[in-house]
Amino acid sequence: MRVDFEIVEVFGTEPLSGGPLPVVLGAGARSDEVLLRLAARLAMPETVYLDRAATGELSVRICTPYVELGFAGHPLLGAAAVAVRRELAAPGWVRLHTRDGVVRVRVDREGRSATLEERPCAVGPEVPAEAVCAAVGLPASAAIGPVKVAGAGLAYACLPVGAATLHRARPLPERVAALPRRVPALAEVYGVAVLVPDLPVVRTRVFVPEPACAEDPATGSAALAQAAWLMDTVLPSGSPADLELRQGTDHLGYSRLNVRVRRSPGGRVLADVGGAVAGFASGTLTLDGGHAVDRSEPCG
Repeated sequence: MRVDFEIVEVFGTEPLSGGPLPVVLGAGARSDEVLLRLAARLAMPETVYLDRAATGELSVRICTPYVELGFAGHPLLGAAAVAVRRELAAPGWVRLHTRDGVVRVRVDREGRSATLEERPCAVGPEVPAEAVCAAVGLPASAAIGPVKVAGAGLAYACLPVGAATLHRARPLPERVAALPRRVPALAEVYGVAVLVPDLPVVRTRVFVPEPACAEDPATGSAALAQAAWLMDTVLPSGSPADLELRQGTDHLGYSRLNVRVRRSPGGRVLADVGGAVAGFASGTLTLDGGHAVDRSEPCG
């Protein structure tokens, strides 16, 4: 079985920055084992399998090298942009059927920019700073504000630190993976978002429990979580805010995530996230007996 794929960089600020994302076309019906094995072989934070049904509806499956996810930010933006580039969907609002339901993404005419529709975000009570700090190699004194769990599909422990501390955080995936087991208040946490809560440009790094990609260079779901934390903690007035999250390191490259956050009249926190989508490579995968062979070339 031969399938096409594209690799795009989502939220990047220059070549070789942002979140790398393989979008594999027409392979979603393969077994879970094959999809996870291919994602592990590609060894990027997530791989998306994009399929178009006879009715024209688009479905996506999102796999890390280890598990399948029902929701993730930059994979949905990248998948929608590729759908527009490949003329599988018209520019504008693209509907994607995910394991967790239908998500809409607004894509520009060239498929170079995408924004996830506004989503409700939840913010929990304060949680123990010591455990969260230890999960990223920092002392408990590194927290300069309340550590809370927030999310809009995936939950993150949001850890505010000073600007001089951000670079000291370390990817320790086994500790991040242990948080839900060790601390009941963190039972739903997927990762840790370490942020410098200066406005309007928020510097951030995101750590996940994936040994192959322990620090994620561009995380749309974490951007929504951090926007909710900021609205709850730094922007309590509830006035709408346009924020720029700068995520990454010199080694990984930097991402620019544009977030708008507000409170509804009923008090709910609502946020959307968007950014650039750039082509990186494209080609064909041959899947035979569970094996994948890559025949790729750079995108023009």
